[in-house]
Amino acid sequence: MELYPYELEHFEILRSHAAECMVLLKENGDFPLENTDQIALYGSGARQTIKGGTGSGDVNSRFFVTVEQGLQNAGFNISTKKWMDGWIRRNSPAGP
Repeated sequence: MELYPYELEHFEILRSHAAECMVLLKENGDFPLENTDQIALYGSGARQTIKGGTGSGDVNSRFFVTVEQGLQNAGFNISTKKWMDGWIRRNSPAGP
C-alpha cells in the first residue's frame, strides 16, 4: 500500500516528537519519576486507553487500567482532570 504525501509528512512529524511523548519504565519496573506530586495529562488516550487494539485487535481481559488510573495508583495527582472531563463531554457521540 502506497502512502499519500500528507501521511508521510505526518509520520515524520510524529517521529520527531515521539521521544518527547513517551514514558518508559526502568528495567526493574520502577517508574522513572522520583517525585509523585502533580502531572498533567492531555488527549483521549489518557482516559480512554485502548488495550491491544480495536476491531479484530481487541483484547479480552479481566482487569484493565487506563493511563490515568495507573498514574493515580502510583500516587500522582492529575492536574488536568477538569480539562479531560470537558474534552470527553465535547467529543462524546452524544455531543456537548
